[in-house]
Amino acid sequence: MATTASPRKPAFLPRGPESLFAVDGLVCRDGEVSARMRLGPWSAGPGGTGSIGVLADNILGYALISRAPEGRSSVSTEISLDFLRPLSEPGTWLSALGRAVHAGATAGLAEGSVFDANGRLVARTRQWGRFVRRGPGPDEVEAHNGNAPSGNHSGTDPGLLADLREKVNAADGRARLGVEITDELVNFHGTLHGGVTLWAAGLAADAALSTSAVGLVPASMTVSYLRPLPHRDLADFNADVVSRGRSLALTRVTGRNRAGEPCIVAAVHHHSLG
Repeated sequence: MATTASPRKPAFLPRGPESLFAVDGLVCRDGEVSARMRLGPWSAGPGGTGSIGVLADNILGYALISRAPEGRSSVSTEISLDFLRPLSEPGTWLSALGRAVHAGATAGLAEGSVFDANGRLVARTRQWGRFVRRGPGPDEVEAHNGNAPSGNHSGTDPGLLADLREKVNAADGRARLGVEITDELVNFHGTLHGGVTLWAAGLAADAALSTSAVGLVPASMTVSYLRPLPHRDLADFNADVVSRGRSLALTRVTGRNRAGEPCIVAAVHHHSLG
């Protein structure tokens, strides 16, 4: 395993996505990153499982940044989630822990776990990141007041997430969701946050499947990030049910920019727990 000898301690720079999804309390210690999230309306109902994407992207992304070569940051190229149990009720807390398991000259891999308030494993997650020249973003510091819980768990505008959910159009095994990439949805690179992308893809996938199947719940999601979706662009997510059976379904989601170029491709598996 190729890693830097001594992990950095990047500063936590929360932005709109962290506030919207009530993610805070991020701490980097010895290459291990922890954070927490309060569940809310954005995590309930169809498509809500993917709301933990922002939490997962934070713990894994910062874990990779802590192991990146000098002068480099990390951008997500793939994020996956395996869901092991349903999310708890809104208002309850999740905690997450992540660590880089490989860091080379140009790319790294991080893995993590998400737990409910009773310490039960809710999901497993992993992320591939590509190391890029550091621009605006976390600085290497010994301490940062952003590492402490901020106390802001309500979200800047939770109505924005409700509005996005209502914009999903679905029929005949297909669904579409258009997302204007506003200030509240971007990361410190100025692009659509990887966790928000994952949530939106999950919304579209669940909506598409709901037109032709019932009784199936999310099993896993894998999102490949092909090119960034910059601030003020339009992300157009289109979901198609590829296969549906009594106990297993696969839905593919493609996200394109305003120019029609593919920016993300997601595979979402649903299964029956019965």
